[in-house]
Amino acid sequence: MPLKRLSSAPGSIGGMSRQITLNNPGLRNPADGGLAPPNPAITTWASIRGLKGAELDKAAQVATDAEHLVRIAYQPGVNANMTVGFEGRTFRIKYIEDEDEMHFFLDLYCAEFGQNAGSQT
Repeated sequence: MPLKRLSSAPGSIGGMSRQITLNNPGLRNPADGGLAPPNPAITTWASIRGLKGAELDKAAQVATDAEHLVRIAYQPGVNANMTVGFEGRTFRIKYIEDEDEMHFFLDLYCAEFGQNAGSQT
């Protein structure tokens, strides 16, 4: 049986194989009240996976409609007002966890919205 490479595990830096963009929300235009497009703030590597089982139960306690977990290396300035862009998909950040405030990783509990989402949130 081949050994599993730890560097490709979802919780490790090597497992962060998807490039994402964290976007600040667009500002409201005072003239017509519409929103400007989001502003790209941070481009970084991440692991993205759907929540299931105990993780889904944990997410339900902090963010009722979180369905994906996006893990990134710690970045200062990441906040819940941002959205995550990945390959034409958009995820709204519902909750951010910095386990034990160690500043190694940020777990972003997200809900997908827009054209590719199963349901609008």
